[in-house]
Amino acid sequence: MSQPAYGSAPRSAAGGAALSADELAEELNRVFAEEIEAAMRYLHLANAVRGLDRLTVEPILKRGFSETIQHAEVIAQKIRALGHVPRVELQIACPGEPVTARESLRIALTFEEAALEAYQDLLRRVEGDVPMEEFIRSQIALESAHVAELKELLVG
Repeated sequence: MSQPAYGSAPRSAAGGAALSADELAEELNRVFAEEIEAAMRYLHLANAVRGLDRLTVEPILKRGFSETIQHAEVIAQKIRALGHVPRVELQIACPGEPVTARESLRIALTFEEAALEAYQDLLRRVEGDVPMEEFIRSQIALESAHVAELKELLVG
């Protein structure tokens, strides 16, 4: 039988028990995979943009890659702290076709919004586990900033 994620088992607002360490690790593995997939997509996009567009958008995409890898590393640390080993199951296909700067930013926006939704979903699932809630809220703030930046760049 698995132990609660942090000390005693807090109750969620719905009255159910908090996630066990095993369940929490499984949920974290899901967002870990989201971050790894996003990093791979950023890397691909940075290399799919051609011509003068590349000069303007490559630094943005490479920064997105680096930040997403950092997010994945933090999630992996949380999984290890629960006594588990991070597990990745990827479902990704990156076409071998060039894209414009605007297209690359639109594509990045879709996977950043997916990551934001994944964290928002996870926040609902960890309700009552205050340390994990605070961590997930900080990830939501980071993802929200990424989404806002991409939306701002796509205006016009």
